[in-house]
Amino acid sequence: MNINHQINFYFANRQYTLVWQDLDQNIINEVIFFVLNDISSKNKLNHLTFTDTNSTPIQQSLTLFIQLQHIFINISNTNNIPPINEIQEWEFQNLYQINPNQLIIQKFKNKRKLESVNYQMQTIINLNQQFRETSQNIKDNNNMINQKQSIERSANSYPITKIQSTNIQQLNKLQTQLKSYTIEEVQQHNTQKDAWIVLQDNIYDVSYYIEKHPGGREQILRGVGKDATFLFLQHHPWINFHYILEKFQVGYLVK
Repeated sequence: MNINHQINFYFANRQYTLVWQDLDQNIINEVIFFVLNDISSKNKLNHLTFTDTNSTPIQQSLTLFIQLQHIFINISNTNNIPPINEIQEWEFQNLYQINPNQLIIQKFKNKRKLESVNYQMQTIINLNQQFRETSQNIKDNNNMINQKQSIERSANSYPITKIQSTNIQQLNKLQTQLKSYTIEEVQQHNTQKDAWIVLQDNIYDVSYYIEKHPGGREQILRGVGKDATFLFLQHHPWINFHYILEKFQVGYLVK
Protein backbone atom coordinates (compact mmCIF):
# COMPACT_ATOMS: atom_id res chain seq x y z
CA MET A 1 0.00 0.00 0.00
CA ASN A 2 1.12 3.59 -0.56
CA ILE A 3 1.82 5.30 2.78
CA ASN A 4 0.62 8.85 3.27
CA HIS A 5 0.59 8.91 7.07
CA GLN A 6 2.52 7.14 9.80
CA ILE A 7 2.65 7.10 13.60
CA ASN A 8 5.22 5.19 15.67
CA PHE A 9 4.59 4.29 19.31
CA TYR A 10 7.45 2.94 21.43
CA PHE A 11 7.13 0.95 24.63
CA ALA A 12 9.79 -1.22 26.32
CA ASN A 13 11.54 -3.13 23.52
CA ARG A 14 8.69 -2.90 21.01
CA GLN A 15 7.76 -0.48 18.23
CA TYR A 16 4.16 -0.09 17.08
CA THR A 17 3.89 1.45 13.62
CA LEU A 18 0.55 2.58 12.16
CA VAL A 19 0.41 3.37 8.44
CA TRP A 20 -2.48 4.46 6.24
CA GLN A 21 -3.55 6.51 3.26
CA ASP A 22 -6.15 9.23 3.53
CA LEU A 23 -8.88 7.87 5.78
CA ASP A 24 -11.64 9.14 8.02
CA GLN A 25 -10.12 10.26 11.34
CA ASN A 26 -12.71 8.24 13.23
CA ILE A 27 -11.21 5.05 11.79
CA ILE A 28 -7.69 6.09 12.82
CA ASN A 29 -8.91 6.97 16.30
CA GLU A 30 -10.55 3.56 16.66
CA VAL A 31 -7.33 1.79 15.66
CA ILE A 32 -5.23 3.91 18.06
CA PHE A 33 -7.72 3.14 20.83
CA PHE A 34 -7.43 -0.57 20.00
CA VAL A 35 -3.61 -0.53 19.94
CA LEU A 36 -3.23 1.39 23.21
CA ASN A 37 -5.72 -0.88 24.97
CA ASP A 38 -3.79 -3.89 23.68
CA ILE A 39 -0.56 -2.47 25.12
CA SER A 40 -2.24 -1.73 28.46
CA SER A 41 -3.82 -5.17 28.70
CA LYS A 42 -0.77 -7.24 27.79
CA ASN A 43 1.50 -5.27 30.13
CA LYS A 44 -1.08 -4.90 32.95
CA LEU A 45 -0.86 -1.11 32.90
CA ASN A 46 -3.53 1.04 34.50
CA HIS A 47 -2.54 4.36 32.97
CA LEU A 48 -0.39 5.47 30.06
CA THR A 49 1.36 8.78 29.53
CA PHE A 50 3.10 10.00 26.40
CA THR A 51 6.27 11.93 25.61
CA ASP A 52 7.90 13.16 22.42
CA THR A 53 11.50 12.61 21.31
CA ASN A 54 12.64 15.41 23.64
CA SER A 55 11.02 13.68 26.64
CA THR A 56 8.38 16.41 26.77
CA PRO A 57 4.98 15.19 28.05
CA ILE A 58 2.19 15.36 25.46
CA GLN A 59 -1.55 14.84 25.48
CA GLN A 60 -3.29 12.00 23.71
CA SER A 61 -4.33 13.66 20.47
CA LEU A 62 -4.56 12.26 16.95
CA THR A 63 -3.52 15.59 15.42
CA LEU A 64 -0.50 15.79 17.70
CA PHE A 65 0.42 12.15 17.14
CA ILE A 66 0.38 12.64 13.36
CA GLN A 67 2.42 15.81 13.66
CA LEU A 68 5.10 14.25 15.91
CA GLN A 69 5.10 10.74 14.37
CA HIS A 70 7.32 9.31 17.16
CA ILE A 71 5.58 8.83 20.51
CA PHE A 72 7.01 7.21 23.63
CA ILE A 73 4.62 5.43 25.97
CA ASN A 74 5.45 5.64 29.67
CA ILE A 75 3.96 4.22 32.83
CA SER A 76 2.25 6.96 34.85
CA ASN A 77 4.75 9.83 34.98
CA THR A 78 7.85 7.68 34.72
CA ASN A 79 10.08 9.03 32.01
CA ASN A 80 13.29 7.09 31.55
CA ILE A 81 13.20 6.46 27.80
CA PRO A 82 16.24 7.75 25.88
CA PRO A 83 15.74 10.09 22.91
CA ILE A 84 14.96 8.36 19.65
CA ASN A 85 18.32 9.24 18.10
CA GLU A 86 20.01 7.13 20.78
CA ILE A 87 17.99 4.03 19.94
CA GLN A 88 19.49 1.80 17.28
CA GLU A 89 16.93 -0.96 16.68
CA TRP A 90 13.82 -2.37 18.31
CA GLU A 91 13.71 -6.09 18.98
CA PHE A 92 10.00 -6.37 18.29
CA GLN A 93 7.83 -4.45 15.84
CA ASN A 94 4.12 -4.49 15.19
CA LEU A 95 3.06 -3.02 11.86
CA TYR A 96 -0.59 -1.95 11.55
CA GLN A 97 -1.75 -1.36 7.98
CA ILE A 98 -5.03 0.52 8.22
CA ASN A 99 -7.50 0.17 5.35
CA PRO A 100 -11.08 1.43 5.13
CA ASN A 101 -12.59 -1.99 5.90
CA GLN A 102 -9.81 -3.95 7.55
CA LEU A 103 -6.75 -3.78 9.77
CA ILE A 104 -3.71 -5.92 8.88
CA ILE A 105 -1.32 -6.57 11.77
CA GLN A 106 2.14 -7.93 11.01
CA LYS A 107 4.47 -8.89 13.86
CA PHE A 108 8.27 -9.01 13.56
CA LYS A 109 11.20 -9.98 15.78
CA ASN A 110 14.62 -8.67 14.79
CA LYS A 111 13.10 -7.82 11.39
CA ARG A 112 11.96 -11.42 10.87
CA LYS A 113 8.23 -11.77 10.27
CA LEU A 114 6.48 -13.89 12.89
CA GLU A 115 2.82 -13.70 11.93
CA SER A 116 0.13 -11.71 10.16
CA VAL A 117 -3.43 -11.20 11.40
CA ASN A 118 -6.36 -9.55 9.61
CA TYR A 119 -9.27 -7.87 11.41
CA GLN A 120 -12.40 -6.48 9.82
CA MET A 121 -12.68 -2.83 10.82
CA GLN A 122 -16.17 -3.43 12.17
CA THR A 123 -14.69 -6.05 14.50
CA ILE A 124 -12.23 -3.48 15.85
CA ILE A 125 -15.07 -1.00 16.41
CA ASN A 126 -17.16 -3.65 18.18
CA LEU A 127 -14.25 -4.67 20.44
CA ASN A 128 -13.63 -1.04 21.34
CA GLN A 129 -17.30 -0.52 22.16
CA GLN A 130 -17.30 -3.57 24.44
CA PHE A 131 -14.21 -2.20 26.20
CA ARG A 132 -15.84 1.21 26.68
CA GLU A 133 -18.98 -0.38 28.12
CA THR A 134 -16.92 -2.56 30.44
CA SER A 135 -14.87 0.43 31.61
CA GLN A 136 -18.02 2.43 32.29
CA ASN A 137 -19.55 -0.44 34.26
CA ILE A 138 -16.37 -0.74 36.32
CA LYS A 139 -16.32 3.01 36.91
CA ASP A 140 -19.94 2.93 38.06
CA ASN A 141 -19.21 -0.09 40.23
CA ASN A 142 -16.16 1.54 41.84
CA ASN A 143 -18.16 4.70 42.50
CA MET A 144 -20.77 2.61 44.27
CA ILE A 145 -18.08 0.86 46.34
CA ASN A 146 -16.53 4.21 47.30
CA GLN A 147 -19.93 5.52 48.33
CA LYS A 148 -20.51 2.46 50.51
CA GLN A 149 -17.07 2.84 52.06
CA SER A 150 -17.85 6.48 52.83
CA ILE A 151 -21.13 5.49 54.46
CA GLU A 152 -19.38 2.80 56.46
CA ARG A 153 -16.72 5.24 57.72
CA SER A 154 -19.39 7.73 58.72
CA ALA A 155 -21.41 5.03 60.44
CA ASN A 156 -18.40 3.95 62.48
CA SER A 157 -18.35 7.42 64.05
CA TYR A 158 -21.89 6.92 65.36
CA PRO A 159 -22.25 3.46 66.95
CA ILE A 160 -25.96 3.88 67.54
CA THR A 161 -26.68 4.22 63.82
CA LYS A 162 -23.86 2.00 62.57
CA ILE A 163 -24.63 0.41 59.20
CA GLN A 164 -23.52 -3.17 58.74
CA SER A 165 -22.00 -3.66 55.27
CA THR A 166 -20.89 -7.24 54.71
CA ASN A 167 -19.72 -6.52 51.19
CA ILE A 168 -17.45 -3.66 52.27
CA GLN A 169 -16.06 -5.61 55.21
CA GLN A 170 -15.19 -8.45 52.88
CA LEU A 171 -13.71 -6.05 50.34
CA ASN A 172 -11.46 -4.41 52.95
CA LYS A 173 -10.32 -7.85 54.04
CA LEU A 174 -9.49 -8.84 50.47
CA GLN A 175 -7.38 -5.72 50.00
CA THR A 176 -5.17 -6.52 53.00
CA GLN A 177 -4.91 -10.33 52.88
CA LEU A 178 -3.44 -12.07 49.87
CA LYS A 179 -2.57 -15.74 50.28
CA SER A 180 -1.52 -18.64 48.08
CA TYR A 181 -4.04 -21.32 47.16
CA THR A 182 -4.02 -24.58 45.21
CA ILE A 183 -6.42 -25.20 42.35
CA GLU A 184 -8.21 -27.71 44.58
CA GLU A 185 -8.91 -24.94 47.09
CA VAL A 186 -10.13 -22.65 44.32
CA GLN A 187 -12.54 -25.36 43.12
CA GLN A 188 -14.38 -25.17 46.44
CA HIS A 189 -15.51 -21.61 45.62
CA ASN A 190 -17.72 -22.41 42.65
CA THR A 191 -21.11 -20.86 43.36
CA GLN A 192 -22.62 -17.50 42.52
CA LYS A 193 -22.43 -16.34 46.14
CA ASP A 194 -18.92 -17.72 46.63
CA ALA A 195 -17.22 -17.32 43.27
CA TRP A 196 -13.47 -17.47 42.81
CA ILE A 197 -11.78 -17.30 39.43
CA VAL A 198 -8.15 -17.69 38.34
CA LEU A 199 -6.68 -15.43 35.67
CA GLN A 200 -2.96 -15.78 34.89
CA ASP A 201 -2.27 -17.20 38.36
CA ASN A 202 -4.11 -14.36 40.13
CA ILE A 203 -7.17 -15.40 42.14
CA TYR A 204 -10.17 -13.10 42.36
CA ASP A 205 -13.40 -13.34 44.35
CA VAL A 206 -15.89 -12.19 41.71
CA SER A 207 -19.02 -12.84 43.79
CA TYR A 208 -19.73 -9.11 43.98
CA TYR A 209 -18.89 -8.52 40.32
CA ILE A 210 -21.03 -11.25 38.72
CA GLU A 211 -24.13 -9.07 38.33
CA LYS A 212 -21.97 -6.30 36.80
CA HIS A 213 -20.36 -8.51 34.14
CA PRO A 214 -21.16 -6.94 30.73
CA GLY A 215 -21.39 -10.38 29.10
CA GLY A 216 -24.01 -11.55 31.57
CA ARG A 217 -24.03 -13.71 34.68
CA GLU A 218 -24.08 -17.04 32.85
CA GLN A 219 -20.89 -16.30 30.92
CA ILE A 220 -18.73 -15.37 33.90
CA LEU A 221 -20.06 -18.32 35.90
CA ARG A 222 -18.47 -20.61 33.28
CA GLY A 223 -15.08 -19.71 34.73
CA VAL A 224 -15.94 -19.86 38.43
CA GLY A 225 -13.96 -22.30 40.58
CA LYS A 226 -11.28 -22.91 37.95
CA ASP A 227 -8.43 -21.43 35.96
CA ALA A 228 -10.36 -19.36 33.41
CA THR A 229 -7.37 -17.73 31.71
CA PHE A 230 -7.87 -19.48 28.37
CA LEU A 231 -11.63 -18.85 28.44
CA PHE A 232 -11.07 -15.15 29.20
CA LEU A 233 -8.54 -14.69 26.41
CA GLN A 234 -10.87 -16.39 23.94
CA HIS A 235 -13.57 -13.75 24.42
CA HIS A 236 -11.82 -10.47 25.36
CA PRO A 237 -8.00 -10.64 25.19
CA TRP A 238 -7.76 -6.84 24.89
CA ILE A 239 -9.14 -6.18 28.38
CA ASN A 240 -6.82 -5.45 31.32
CA PHE A 241 -8.60 -7.76 33.77
CA HIS A 242 -6.36 -6.93 36.74
CA TYR A 243 -7.25 -3.24 36.46
CA ILE A 244 -10.92 -4.23 36.62
CA LEU A 245 -10.67 -6.89 39.33
CA GLU A 246 -7.74 -5.70 41.45
CA LYS A 247 -9.99 -4.80 44.38
CA PHE A 248 -11.34 -8.35 44.39
CA GLN A 249 -8.04 -10.23 44.42
CA VAL A 250 -7.75 -12.75 47.27
CA GLY A 251 -4.46 -14.41 46.45
CA TYR A 252 -2.26 -16.31 44.02
CA LEU A 253 -2.37 -19.78 42.52
CA VAL A 254 0.39 -22.20 43.51
CA LYS A 255 1.17 -25.14 41.25
